[in-house]
Amino acid sequence: MKLPLSWPLALFVSSAALAQTPVSNPLDLLKDIDISVQNPIKPDGAVPIKDEPHHALVFKNDFVHVFNVTVPPLDATLLHQHDLPYIYLVLGATDVVNAVQGKPEVEISLPDGDTRYTPGGFAHIARTDAGIPFHNITIELAKPQNSPRNLPANAPDRALGTCLQSTADSKRNPQIPAEQVIPCFETDELRMDLLHVDGGKDYEVAAPQTAALLVAESNANLDVALGGQHTAFLHAGDVLWLPAGTPRKVEDFLGIKSSFLLLSFKDTANPAR
Repeated sequence: MKLPLSWPLALFVSSAALAQTPVSNPLDLLKDIDISVQNPIKPDGAVPIKDEPHHALVFKNDFVHVFNVTVPPLDATLLHQHDLPYIYLVLGATDVVNAVQGKPEVEISLPDGDTRYTPGGFAHIARTDAGIPFHNITIELAKPQNSPRNLPANAPDRALGTCLQSTADSKRNPQIPAEQVIPCFETDELRMDLLHVDGGKDYEVAAPQTAALLVAESNANLDVALGGQHTAFLHAGDVLWLPAGTPRKVEDFLGIKSSFLLLSFKDTANPAR
């Protein structure tokens, strides 16, 4: 697990997915990511992320491995290895100690809904010394990610993978009202957007050209329909794979604002008929 720019932490995912088969300077990013372990937990070597008991694998396919990561108060993960690039979403404000192997440990305050991208290639421990639980969704990207960059291109410099809180610079999608979609980040292989839905403003696409992973944020109360059929109710940290070519609709069933991340995978493009 790991957090880029000022820290490396990992993202992870929640319960609903169990039912499924399931620009800032890169050198600065790597510099801030390296944090080392100087604490009583000194395992002989790092375990794979899939074997770290605080990381629950909730969804996996050829594009993503999604983990729901929960560390209770005054607890710690094992030293575990992040080999793949990943994106994480923080669920609930927290303070966590991030200790990357070979570097000084760092205490990090994370706001609810924070997102980041990291290229991986490190091992670390996450500890909750402040007595606050740590919860995130970590989305490992199974394929190499080339040319990572924030969106929009003219946005102020910020950590890779963060989402703007304003829609002023969001790109217009003819199928979705502009104020619903905030472009966050992309590589040559994927694009990540932050979307908001509320009463009367649903997210709906009749013929999506790419498959996507939906990740519900902390405030989410989502009703998802695929192909015109109800598919799932999603709440904080839940994930759902949305196939290319299948009509999709997401609404907030409580009539209040809900937010979710949408990671669209360019390699899944469905040619228009």
